[in-house]
Amino acid sequence: MAEPSANEMRDLRAYAQSFVDRHFDRLDHLIEQLATEIDLKSSTRDLDELLAALDPKEWHPEARREVLTNYLGFPFWDVLTFPMISAHEMGELNEILVDRISPQDARALRGFEGIGSLKGIGFAHFAAFLSRGYRENDYLLGRLHAIDRLIDIVCNSAGAENTGKIDVTALKRRAFTRILDAEEKHLGESQELIASLRRCVAELRAGP
Repeated sequence: MAEPSANEMRDLRAYAQSFVDRHFDRLDHLIEQLATEIDLKSSTRDLDELLAALDPKEWHPEARREVLTNYLGFPFWDVLTFPMISAHEMGELNEILVDRISPQDARALRGFEGIGSLKGIGFAHFAAFLSRGYRENDYLLGRLHAIDRLIDIVCNSAGAENTGKIDVTALKRRAFTRILDAEEKHLGESQELIASLRRCVAELRAGP
């Protein structure tokens, strides 16, 4: 086949369309031949059987789950992302990890974790408007829950929890104590709460 001329090179899109129109039958035959030689159906079946046969005794559960999730989930991911990339000429999509800072995820302070520890959730989430004590409770626990989650996030990202060299619980105990020391003189309605929290912090067991 002749190479495109200089004029044709100026508009490659038009040249490509013209090339396809002129050689449609031959290209169609080539695609059929490639499909026969590659035999994707057999390859897909063999790969499905291989992944289904992953021996849990030889694979770490998390690694096995990661492989299966990404393999089985790829068609769904592709259906969602390919139209966006092709239609808007976007580049590759990068994964964005989101770490939530919520009392539902802050579990270090036993008895003061979760949404149930907050007072303002009552009365259709307006209870704290009616009580300074409730506002102080939620403000103080908000600070404690936040530092609990932030320490977890930083240590997890740095892999510190798996090194055995950092006592994460000691870090949290120190952070909790600093917050309680700083806020105690400002929260006049929360003396009993602060005393209970100090007992809870003192009872925290050393961890990895």
